[in-house]
Amino acid sequence: MADEQSAPPVVVAMKGHPGSGKSTAARAIAAALRCPLLDKDDVRDCTLALEAVAASGVLNELSYAVLWCVAEKQVQLGLSVVIDSPLSRRVHLDALTRIPGALVVIVECHPSDKEEWRRRLEKRGAADSHGGGSDGWHKPKTWAELERLVEGYQGCTDYEIGDVPRIVVDTTDPTVDAEAIAAKLSVLVSRSIGESFLPEIEALRSILCLGNTCINKWHLLV
Repeated sequence: MADEQSAPPVVVAMKGHPGSGKSTAARAIAAALRCPLLDKDDVRDCTLALEAVAASGVLNELSYAVLWCVAEKQVQLGLSVVIDSPLSRRVHLDALTRIPGALVVIVECHPSDKEEWRRRLEKRGAADSHGGGSDGWHKPKTWAELERLVEGYQGCTDYEIGDVPRIVVDTTDPTVDAEAIAAKLSVLVSRSIGESFLPEIEALRSILCLGNTCINKWHLLV
C-alpha cells in the first residue's frame, strides 16, 4: 500500500446469496488489490467428514469462526483482506467489526435479473454435481434449493448495518462503466481513511467484466 503507516488494513466483506456473483467479484477485487482472499466455502468444504457426528448448523458456524480467526491474523500483519461469504446474519458482520484496527467495507451482490441469476446458479450446480469431488457439496444446486434456503433465513439477511460503509453491486447489469466504479470506490474509501488507499482503489479500474459477470452498477451507501 502507498502509506502503510497511515492506512489501516481494509476488510472487504462480500455479502449476498449463493450464485449472486460474490465469488467472481471477490476474486477480481483481491487480485486488483493484491491482498489475501478468504473463502468461507473453502473451510466448509473440509467439514464433509464431520457431517456424521455434528449438525450442519454447527459446522457452518465453525467455518465462520475459522474464517474470522484467519482474517484477524491477516489484519494483525497489516494486510487488507477480501472475505467471500454470504454474511447472512448480523452476528457475522459484528465479528468482523470487532477485529481491532480494521476498516470493514461491505460489497453486497444483488442481481436484479432473476432469470440470469437462476441460469448461473443451476449451471454451477450442474457442474458441481458432475464434478465428482467434495467441493461445493453443501451449496444449493437448483433454484428450488436456493428458494428453500432463503425462506429458511426468515428475513435475517436484511439487517441494519449501522455506519459500516457499503457498496451494492448489480451483478447482472450488462453495461460497463469502469470510471464510475473507480470513482465511487475512491469516494467510499477516502471518506473512511483518507487518500492513502487511493492507489490500490485505482487498480480496480481493471475490473471491467468478470467472466460472464459484469459488475458495473455500484450504488454507494455510507
